[in-house]
Amino acid sequence: MQKILFSLLFPLLLFSYDLEVALPTRPQKTELYISKLHVPESAFDWRYFEELRDVLAFDLRNNGCSTVISNRAELDETFAWPEVREQFNVGLWKKERIPYVLAVQVFKNRLQLIAFNIEKGVSKKYADFLISGKIEEDRRLIHQLADTVQKDLFGVDGIASLQILYSKRCKVGDDWASEIWIADSDGMNARRVLKEKGYCMSPGFFSPQIAKGDEFYYTSFGEGQSKIYRASLQAPVGEAMISLRGSQVLPAMNKQGSQMAFIADAAGRPDLFIQNLGSNGQVVGKPRQLYSASQATQASPTFSPDGKQIAFVSDKDGPPRIYLINVVGPKETKKQQPRLLTKKNRENTSPSWSPDGTKLAYSAKVDGVRQIWVYEFATEEEIAVTTGPDNKENPSWAPDSLHLVYNTENEDESELYRTHWAQREPILISQGPGQKRFPCFSIQRSGKL
Repeated sequence: MQKILFSLLFPLLLFSYDLEVALPTRPQKTELYISKLHVPESAFDWRYFEELRDVLAFDLRNNGCSTVISNRAELDETFAWPEVREQFNVGLWKKERIPYVLAVQVFKNRLQLIAFNIEKGVSKKYADFLISGKIEEDRRLIHQLADTVQKDLFGVDGIASLQILYSKRCKVGDDWASEIWIADSDGMNARRVLKEKGYCMSPGFFSPQIAKGDEFYYTSFGEGQSKIYRASLQAPVGEAMISLRGSQVLPAMNKQGSQMAFIADAAGRPDLFIQNLGSNGQVVGKPRQLYSASQATQASPTFSPDGKQIAFVSDKDGPPRIYLINVVGPKETKKQQPRLLTKKNRENTSPSWSPDGTKLAYSAKVDGVRQIWVYEFATEEEIAVTTGPDNKENPSWAPDSLHLVYNTENEDESELYRTHWAQREPILISQGPGQKRFPCFSIQRSGKL
């Protein structure tokens, strides 16, 4: 059954080119300078601190707001350690036309950071934090610090302290296995979160309105047919969620946590279903079919932020494209007719609605290669985000509605990339063996300083 279901759904991921619309301009990043790390004495190797500084530089270089300037010896020599604020030369930095400067040092194994706003002539010293020497913990503190600095300097929430959930497919003997993994937003600290064996895919986080932030859902083939399960980052084994005959795949939850959409073949073909959920995320009532079309395959539902519409993939009119359908109650007897959304490219898959409701990301085939595109609802424009030879699919938005994570798909390789949708600078964040797919950002942050 697993092979049959994949034979039905996999073509929807393999999608000709009509017209490419490029962004007219790209947002400019503000220059930012980070001092060389000053370490007078420490029980730790100085290279450990350099690694932490590199984490901070990575986060601020790839946040969509700032770009980190390369260090210059003559500038680093002007920092008067340890009392940086008292002897900071604002005039020098004004002459260099560098608007923001970060001074970073380690004192008694505590990391200290001072941010200088050169134009305003003000500075802020951030709370020190004790370096534990445990790289997983210290990296997360740096991510939180980077987000705090970004919010203070640019007024924009960062994504550094978010995590990314995804599936990882590996060969185990003669068979394939796919497991659920989680990593920091830069791809580091990757770890497997489920201990069950089998084939798991397409994970997503529960809405924080009905969960504590660590619960997620996914599809598992552990019982033969694919079913939708729920689990948490603390629990090694998941439990089945929805009772329905046949196979279920590609689940998506609305922001309110009140409904889950998915694809099921209970009627003999992959149709769009919906399941009501209670305040604790448990199912309420029976799942119901929201849309079906004769001799057609539906796939990849995603809710609008208000939960009133679903964007999904269907090949009901020929090539797979993205349609919108209203979410109606069980008492509505009139069959809902979906509206075609994407028109420029004939084959589009894996839509993802931005949290602010203004955009829809998806994968489209362009010159034989699948690329990430974005549909803007206000302008009705379809905009190319990625280029290059690798196939890209399964885009998913960060909570800021600016950053995307997606996976490449090329024969034996699938890697995870992050990008700012308007700046279009892809960053490889995955590493190591295995095919990484179906990534999604966490909704809640790992903590605040």
